[in-house]
Amino acid sequence: MPFVIDIDPIAFTVLGIPIRWYGLIFLLAAATAIWLARREGRRRGIDASAISDAVIWVVVAGFVGARALYVLQNELGTLAMDPAHVLMVWMGGLSFYGGLIGALVALVVFTRRRGIRLLPALDVAAPGVAIGQAIGHLGCLIGGDSFGLPTELPWAVIYRNPNALAPQNIALHPTQAYEAILLAVLFVGLWLGRERLTSLGDGMVASAYLFGLVAIRFGLFFLRDEPNLLFGLKTAQLLGLGIAVLAVVLFLVARRQTRPIPISSIQLEASQP
Repeated sequence: MPFVIDIDPIAFTVLGIPIRWYGLIFLLAAATAIWLARREGRRRGIDASAISDAVIWVVVAGFVGARALYVLQNELGTLAMDPAHVLMVWMGGLSFYGGLIGALVALVVFTRRRGIRLLPALDVAAPGVAIGQAIGHLGCLIGGDSFGLPTELPWAVIYRNPNALAPQNIALHPTQAYEAILLAVLFVGLWLGRERLTSLGDGMVASAYLFGLVAIRFGLFFLRDEPNLLFGLKTAQLLGLGIAVLAVVLFLVARRQTRPIPISSIQLEASQP
């Protein structure tokens, strides 16, 4: 029997300003990602203050990129009639890949300005981003954003609240839950395997994250209610192929690096007669 979601996307109001569940869950997701990045940064020798500064760059650029790409894809006509619509993100309208591209550009610029090596910085950020995405998709599930195609599967979801972004009273694939679960699995793999991946080269953790991300989203978008653009693929799938190319480049760069010999190995050799 399908699960019924009848939750108002607006959690409460403050001085007449609606506070949405998506925004609250996004704050939780961001806080989790930042905490993990700071923890991993200490292990990799990156100063916590540098990570805090980088967060500002990444969040702002990610938001701008996410909104800009969504508007370019879907709302150019609306924007021409009402330029202020570009700021109305509460009506739905953020492109994940736009946010990812914006965040990557910001991190490249930030690391160059601060003299920080880019690849270790990407590795530090990757696991936290994965679990942050997983948490964030719970907000999408509540609000009905990023909904799936109709289905008769027993774990389908039906939206009843009129403020939800998904169509009402139709059993849909809970693609938001699928993505949250798969991204959580990806996070576990990255977190538990980060030392092994790092031993193969700086940038390998980030490369594994991008490969996993593209695979998850490419498959799930076959279940999303969005028009095909080219070769039977949706816009996000085509963008994902471009991200996959970046992942391949990152993988090749990581593999070409010469990893330093662990101190424990040097000590072991020195102790042998």
